[in-house]
Amino acid sequence: EAGYGPLDLVTDAPLKIGKWKPQNFSGTYEGPVTYEDAFVKSINTVAVRVAQQVGPRAVVAVAHRLGITEDLKPDLSLALGSGEVTLLEMTSAYMPFANGGTAVLPYAIEAITDREGAPLYSREGEGLGQVITPEALSVMNRMMSQVISRGTGKVAAFGYPAGGKTGTSSDFRDAWFMGYTADYVTSVWVGNDAGAGMKNVTGGGLPAHIWHDVMVAAHVGRAPRDLPGAEPQAAPDLIGRFWQALTGK
Repeated sequence: EAGYGPLDLVTDAPLKIGKWKPQNFSGTYEGPVTYEDAFVKSINTVAVRVAQQVGPRAVVAVAHRLGITEDLKPDLSLALGSGEVTLLEMTSAYMPFANGGTAVLPYAIEAITDREGAPLYSREGEGLGQVITPEALSVMNRMMSQVISRGTGKVAAFGYPAGGKTGTSSDFRDAWFMGYTADYVTSVWVGNDAGAGMKNVTGGGLPAHIWHDVMVAAHVGRAPRDLPGAEPQAAPDLIGRFWQALTGK
């Protein structure tokens, strides 16, 4: 939405903001990378740089627009998951990527009847309207599908068009996999109730395995459907990207 393209270049390098030094999970840096590759590989320094470029208040605004209701603090650390959000809200916030860009309010009760079957309550109302433009939706679904096809969420692949994102917090306290098809949005969180760290559990490991098994069962008998706005992936302009890396233009 701020005008950056998936094949634009951004720098993956050591970063210092005040006393804070965000680091990559791998402990290494790749130099110039595309936004798309940084997203697919879940590169932390790039996530923070993007938050710097657009401003943390814009990040909070987008989260709230998608359905997150928590009081998120507009800090750059938000790019790496410093805000606390419930599993239900995260699931709801990913729904627009699966349904064509419309935000929803999660609910559990559709209708209530008395013992004779007479209706006492029926849920009414629609969602929160269109919150993602078709252009932005197409780019996001392209990148999130690659997280599963070639990125940190490869073990989640189960033969259907799907998108998703892995997440792992400091000291392995939280491991997430958020994923969706055109039919279902499913979210997995793994962690300890008391917040203690786990033994090297990452979002692309156990949570992605759980997500895979749940989605295989959920899609039995369902024909594969493309994600909304999905387009054939264009071949990367390797010469152009190489020239950008050399000249910075």
